[in-house]
Amino acid sequence: MLFTLPILIAIPLIYLGVHLSTPGNPGNANGPTVPDYKQPVKGRFTKAKQREVHQVLAKFIKSAVARENPASSWDLAAPSLKEGVTRKEWNRGDLPVVPYPALHRGLGQWDYVEYSYRNSVGLEVFLFPKLGSGYSALTADVELVKNREGRWLVDYWMPKKFHGPPALAKSSGNAKSKKITRKAAGKRTKGQAKAAAPAPADDYRAPHASRAYWAIPLAILSLIILVPIGIGIMHLRRNRAAAREYAEWQASRARSKDAA
Repeated sequence: MLFTLPILIAIPLIYLGVHLSTPGNPGNANGPTVPDYKQPVKGRFTKAKQREVHQVLAKFIKSAVARENPASSWDLAAPSLKEGVTRKEWNRGDLPVVPYPALHRGLGQWDYVEYSYRNSVGLEVFLFPKLGSGYSALTADVELVKNREGRWLVDYWMPKKFHGPPALAKSSGNAKSKKITRKAAGKRTKGQAKAAAPAPADDYRAPHASRAYWAIPLAILSLIILVPIGIGIMHLRRNRAAAREYAEWQASRARSKDAA
C-alpha cells in the first residue's frame, strides 16, 4: 500500500508533464475551427488574367493611389475595401488607400506574384515617385479579386517598403497630399484578413527541443524511485529502534528475575 500510493499519484503527473512540456511542431499547429470555411482553389495566373489585372491595377493606381481622380476608382474597388466609406467621402479623396504620387511609368506592372487562386491574386508592385515629390520608390502589396460578373477589383492595398533617396528635387511642401487620413490606414476590415504566403521550404528550420522540457518528467520519475526508498528507510530505522527497545526490555526483565 505504501508503494502503490506514490505510483498512482505519479502516473497522471508524468502524463501531464510530458504532454505540456512538448515543444511541438509549428507546421502542424491547429487554430480555431472556422465554420463553413472553404480552402481557396489555386489557379494559374494566365496571360489573359494578367492582361485583365494589369488594366484594372493601372487605372486604380492613377486614380486612387495617386489621387488624380478618386471618383473614377470607386468602380475599381471591391466592396470590402469600400466598407464604411460613403461615395461622397471617396470622391473627395477620403478613402482607405494610402496616397502616393506615382509616376506614370510601369503602372499596373508587378515584380512578384505572391499567390494566385481562381478568383484572387496577390501581387508585389514597385512604383516610382513623380519628380520633385520628395518621395522614394515604393513597394506595395496588392490583392485583386474577381466578382460574380467576372470583373477584377482591388481588394487590398498596403505600402510595404520605401527604396532609395527621395525623388530629385525637394518636396512640394503640400502637407495635405501627404497626410494619411483616419480611413486611409490601409488595414483590412473584420473577416477580410488573408493568410500570408507560406515561407519557402528551404527557409524552414525545425525547432530544437530544449533539455528543459524533460525536467518535469525526470523529476517525477525521480520521485517515484526516491519516495519508496525514503519510506523504506524510515520504516527500517523504526523497526531497528523497536528491536533495540525490545532487546533492552528483555534484558532488564531477565536481570529482574535473576535478582529475585
